[in-house]
Amino acid sequence: MKKLLPLLLIIFALYGCTDCGPQQELSVRISINTGKDSIHLNQLYALGAVDQQVFQKQVAYFNKDQYFSKQFELPISLLADSTTYVFGFNNRTDTLTLFYQRDFYYKDKCGFVIDTKQPARLENSISTFSQVHVNYESYLKEKFTFPSGIGGNGIYLDITL
Repeated sequence: MKKLLPLLLIIFALYGCTDCGPQQELSVRISINTGKDSIHLNQLYALGAVDQQVFQKQVAYFNKDQYFSKQFELPISLLADSTTYVFGFNNRTDTLTLFYQRDFYYKDKCGFVIDTKQPARLENSISTFSQVHVNYESYLKEKFTFPSGIGGNGIYLDITL
């Protein structure tokens, strides 16, 4: 019985949790498939971003990774319903404008939270990459399960050069 009580307390605590969403700037997860070619990223920035340091760190991370599918996270603008990124490679420059709809609302036990969802417009992105697939999920977890929960992944991009 003594061993069962702590387990029950943990289960009740998990079911009593409320996900208030990310407690930092929202970001988009990006996977770039470079094919069989090794490619070097020289620069990466977002138009209108105040702080470009996060992008410089991602450039170093991108070039260190030796795999043909490179993954990283970039912040999205909360001042507009789109963010434009510029990718400068050795022999090409690509742009990507990602569209989303910001969703600010009040949530019990949390206060005001922010989330994004698929935009009402027909296109999810405009890009010079050969293919871009955008997947929209809520940044808030729908349900808590052990050890984390369901959902809460946000926006995910799969890009082919």
